[in-house]
Amino acid sequence: MAILHPPQTSTRQLHYERADGRFIGEISSTHGFGRVYDDACDEGITLVNPETGREAVFVVDRTEARDGEIVAWHLVLVPGQRVLQGITLTLFND
Repeated sequence: MAILHPPQTSTRQLHYERADGRFIGEISSTHGFGRVYDDACDEGITLVNPETGREAVFVVDRTEARDGEIVAWHLVLVPGQRVLQGITLTLFND
C-alpha cells in the first residue's frame, strides 16, 4: 500500500488552533479531496507549509452530518509520516 499525493492546500488557507493541535477551515478553501492510498478509496488532502515546503497527508477519519447534510469532515494524519503526530484537520462544508 503506497501513499498517494492528494490535492495540496497551503496551511495559510486554514486557521491553526495551537491548544488543540487542529487546523480548521472550509472545504472551499482547499482544492478538494483525492485518493490517499493506491489500493483503497480513502480520500484526503495534502497540507503544505509554504515557509518550509514540508507536506503532511491527511485522510478522512469521519464525516459529520445533520439532517442528511454533510456539516464537516474530520481528518487525521496518515500514519508513518515524519511530521508532528496528533495534529488533526476539520473542514466545514460551506
